[in-house]
Amino acid sequence: MEDDHIDLTRGADPTHADDDHTARDSHVPDLRFSPTHARRDMEVMRNCVISHMSEGLSRRKIKDIEKVLAVYNRKDSLVKACKRMVTDLEVVEDEKSKEIHHLKKKNSSLRKSCEASEARVKEREYEIDNLRSALARAQHDAVESYKASSEYKQDLYAYGAEFMSASILLTKEWISTEHPGVNPQGFDRFLARRRDLEQAAEQDGADDQADDPLQDEDGASQLD
Repeated sequence: MEDDHIDLTRGADPTHADDDHTARDSHVPDLRFSPTHARRDMEVMRNCVISHMSEGLSRRKIKDIEKVLAVYNRKDSLVKACKRMVTDLEVVEDEKSKEIHHLKKKNSSLRKSCEASEARVKEREYEIDNLRSALARAQHDAVESYKASSEYKQDLYAYGAEFMSASILLTKEWISTEHPGVNPQGFDRFLARRRDLEQAAEQDGADDQADDPLQDEDGASQLD
């Protein structure tokens, strides 16, 4: 019974009291603000904010980069189009240069041809002028040549003799009508003599033509 008796007058052991208090406190949550926990939370929040801001900045940067790339692609397309245009223009310029060279050669050839044609035209004009001058002189020269030939004398004699004979016949008829007492036999003798002379002249002309080696059987000159 002495072992089961508790001495209430004896003071409590402080060590035991602290142990009891610690045991009770372990079951109660600690609501006090811990600086270590605060720093850790602030660091976590700061990292979250930085991460969020970084993501926002990254998205904006990506959009900006995409815009820059779009502008670059448009500029690159324009540059390529300009290069193609320059190439096409160079090809066209080369073709036009060849065409201009060909046209210059053709123009030079045409100019030479025109100059040759003008020279031929001048020659033909000179020949035409000479022919006109010759034709203008031809009639006068032919008349003068005819007058200087023996043919002219024969034709003139035959022409005069024909009309003289006709005039004598008319005179004879007139005398017989107007002056019946006058004998016109003298006119007959004159006319007979004229006929003999004409026949002799024609015979001499035929003999001269037969002796001319330059005349053919029809009387035309072999030189014609």
